[in-house]
Amino acid sequence: MTVSRRLTGTLISATGIVLTLTHATHIITHDKPPLAMVIGAGVPLTISWIIIYAGYWITQQHNRAPSNKRLLVWTALGGLAIGGLVGTITVHQYLAGDVPHDAEFQLATAVTGGVLAGFLAGIYNTEVHHRSRRLEALQTATAEFVTESEKEAVCERVVQFAKNELNASLAGAWLYNESRNVLEPVAATNDSEKTFEAAPTYTPDDNLSWNAYTNGEICVYDDVHNHPDRHNPDTVIRSELIIPLGEHGVMNIGSRTPDMFDAVDVVTARVLASVTESVLDRVEREEELREQRQELEQQNNRLEEFASIVSHDLRNPLSVAEGYLELAKEDCDTDSLNHIEDAHTRMNTLITDMLHLARAGQTIDDTTHLSLKDAVEAAWSMVETPSTAALTTTPGSGEFTVVGDESRVRQLFENLFRNAIEHAGEDVTVTVGVLDNGDGFYIADDGPGIPDEDRDRVFDSGYTTIEDGSGLGLVTVQRIVDAHNWSVTVTDSNDGGARFEIKVGP
Repeated sequence: MTVSRRLTGTLISATGIVLTLTHATHIITHDKPPLAMVIGAGVPLTISWIIIYAGYWITQQHNRAPSNKRLLVWTALGGLAIGGLVGTITVHQYLAGDVPHDAEFQLATAVTGGVLAGFLAGIYNTEVHHRSRRLEALQTATAEFVTESEKEAVCERVVQFAKNELNASLAGAWLYNESRNVLEPVAATNDSEKTFEAAPTYTPDDNLSWNAYTNGEICVYDDVHNHPDRHNPDTVIRSELIIPLGEHGVMNIGSRTPDMFDAVDVVTARVLASVTESVLDRVEREEELREQRQELEQQNNRLEEFASIVSHDLRNPLSVAEGYLELAKEDCDTDSLNHIEDAHTRMNTLITDMLHLARAGQTIDDTTHLSLKDAVEAAWSMVETPSTAALTTTPGSGEFTVVGDESRVRQLFENLFRNAIEHAGEDVTVTVGVLDNGDGFYIADDGPGIPDEDRDRVFDSGYTTIEDGSGLGLVTVQRIVDAHNWSVTVTDSNDGGARFEIKVGP
């Protein structure tokens, strides 16, 4: 059953009036010394007046949570508890034949003190209950709008929370438009849309919302009509909360009633602002990532299309040239023809590397758990290695797994193996192992290594230190690493060669 604020205050004041009449009768009908009269009847009479005012005060608390029934129960329990205790003493006196002549007034004094104590306890209890319920509502609301993926949807959720939990039918949210340097409305309650023909767009001119946004501080106005910087001089809003949402915008919560928002509302607004700002930050990051992903996909698609066209348009005439070269070698055996054959081989290598590079950076869609040792051995078997080259894996490589695209992970290893053979020589020993902290793996060789001044350039497109290198092998490695959201660094191996460390963790 719902108990109205007015009924609650009326019942409490009525109780105070009854107690006031009782104590006034005590003063009139009993002749006692002045000090005894003050203590025995004057103090209870004063407390009764306080109870009357407490009832009136309740009727004026527009911003209180709907817990009037709880307050009534506590007030009644206080009076019954203290009154019952004194009543027990009175019954004991009666049974002992020693009942005071003003026992009924003593009982009324006890009830008076109990009613006030119960009222104060009820105020405290309702305040605690109010805060607890508000916190639960915040947690529920947060769980709902943290899943949103658009800023406007987050603002809609927040505005509805303000309407439901802060009893604010007039609420709206504005987001900052950097290109226009304004705060644009994006969400509003139904009552706001009906009350105002159109939500205003706030500019840097003096107004409360823009000031709160730039200052980054929550502003509480008990009566907006008393503030000269209000946006609309004729606004129906009286009390207002203006809540900055970080760099994203503001939320306004208003009421037609002055002095509507209490301390709990302000604390709630601060928590709500903090949570909303965090959610909007996350949404903005995700939007940026989506845009980057789309841009990257478009670039990769254009690159693959270009590489495929180049591959098709070059390989056909290259095949014809290789055919005529074989015919020419049958008729003539000169070193010039060997140089032509080397050039054809070089062109085939460039075409192959270009296709690998184009496909290496494509978005990873399908991933699987790959054993490091199995991936390494499969890649080594696909690389044309001299018989004197050796591959070793450290203990723990068989148990270590990575989550990635199987084809591109193998391609990564193949390129690094070829790089080691090309730079370290045919008797190179390549070692693959797990990083000490377990967040990735490394590929090391015992070759001459990479000078410090060149380590920042090895992943640049076209960079190579060998005469017939394409300069695309390590670029492809970098693209594969980036596509998996990994990272790669170059350092020295224990044998003085090159060591590529790839971290797969966050």
